[in-house]
Amino acid sequence: ILARYLLMLSFNNCLDVAKHLPYLFHIIAFLVCTGPISLRASLHGLVINIIHSLCTCTKPSFSEETQRVLRLSLDEFSLQKFFLLFGISKVKSAAVTAFRSSIRHATERWYNVERTFSGANNEREKMPLTSLETIIDALL
Repeated sequence: ILARYLLMLSFNNCLDVAKHLPYLFHIIAFLVCTGPISLRASLHGLVINIIHSLCTCTKPSFSEETQRVLRLSLDEFSLQKFFLLFGISKVKSAAVTAFRSSIRHATERWYNVERTFSGANNEREKMPLTSLETIIDALL
């Protein structure tokens, strides 16, 4: 829930991304290879929103070269390669997945019903440590 809250706050730079960048990257580094697919989709969306906010913010102002690198990073994180690294390669829309799965799980807990949903096996997909390394290198 808190990752989704950060995702929403990072849209349109409501979070003051530049000021909180180290903390946001720290949170992403800790959580990126854990949890259900909805969490990983939320973290991917958070990264995209952070980079987009940095591209569009007026303070601090970045040089033309830095702006170019940020735009390239935004394009890079939108590639299928990074969907695979985040463990969300099998979803059609990361943004929809970030919120849809949480509703299903909340409903399941609310009614205290144990059910097997299609695709539940992919919820806890194991991710290699090299995925984390590649993501962190890209963030740095």
